[in-house]
Amino acid sequence: MDRAVFLKAHGTGSAPIADGWLAAGSWLVDPGRTAFPRRPRMTTGDRLVLYASVWQRIFGVAEVVSEPTREDPMAVRWPWSVQVELLLVVPVLSNAPPVEAIGVAPRSMSQHSHIRLEERHLERAIEALAGVGG
Repeated sequence: MDRAVFLKAHGTGSAPIADGWLAAGSWLVDPGRTAFPRRPRMTTGDRLVLYASVWQRIFGVAEVVSEPTREDPMAVRWPWSVQVELLLVVPVLSNAPPVEAIGVAPRSMSQHSHIRLEERHLERAIEALAGVGG
């Protein structure tokens, strides 16, 4: 496939996303967008495995549906964003699988907003997330 896969962090130590993140809308800059400190090297069709930093859990898979844009040039910390479509989610983080379930160590995300993964990590994420409901 020609798409890239990324593990995309959400939340920080001082501002973790809520356990009931979906109901709270606590992971997005605004509905349907996710933000980055620098221009991400991703394009339409790429996949994001959503990662809750403080929780060290994966909570969804999204598809990038726009090219990166700098929506708010005054935003110092997270000026870049892409539009996303949620494809698969676990709405309560305490029910979500740990990031190790996809073969990635939590320390891999230290100081990163996102890291590139392999297609096999996406496949494992889909299996792990789908298994939560089963």
